[in-house]
Amino acid sequence: MASSLAKGGMALMGAGGIGLGGLAASSYSNPEDNSIKTLLKSKGHKLTSELPDSEQAEAWKKVSKTYALEVSEDLRIKTGNVSDTEIKDWCIKTIEQQDKDFLLKKAERWCIIYSTFEDKLKSEGLSIGTEINSFKTKYSSLGNLQGEIDKVTLESSESGDDANGKKLQKWCGSNAYLSREDKVSYENFKNHCKK
Repeated sequence: MASSLAKGGMALMGAGGIGLGGLAASSYSNPEDNSIKTLLKSKGHKLTSELPDSEQAEAWKKVSKTYALEVSEDLRIKTGNVSDTEIKDWCIKTIEQQDKDFLLKKAERWCIIYSTFEDKLKSEGLSIGTEINSFKTKYSSLGNLQGEIDKVTLESSESGDDANGKKLQKWCGSNAYLSREDKVSYENFKNHCKK
């Protein structure tokens, strides 16, 4: 009796081993199923590298500007400054690799189509202001944001209302490429930067 139980157990272990071996073999024989590209698409993301050629250059420039504003150590793809071409090349290479959490996190940040603060303004039928007088007027209502705007440096040594308006204008231009609200809320940006 004991030997028939042992034989049955051995048969089950053998079948289980074959099943696991088959699963492992299938994941190696079809690596695209586990690629970062497949995972990103399964999450509903659209890849910047799959945009029409006529739209890609502008999209990668946007990514480069956002990268310069928002990159953190865990999202950095290399040390130093990174160009739009370097980000594009990194994304094209990386999305074909097998899922690794640290690469997926970076690819999810830099390789997909996303909206910046400026894109959000446009979607609401608004645009960033261009008139210094408008920025001068808005400067007085900045509240808590005024300290941050005062840190903005201008190329000339202007002072007074014109300088404050130009600082706010420069701040708005710099933050137009933010895509997350880690540093600045979209509502603050919208209230002080819209036309």
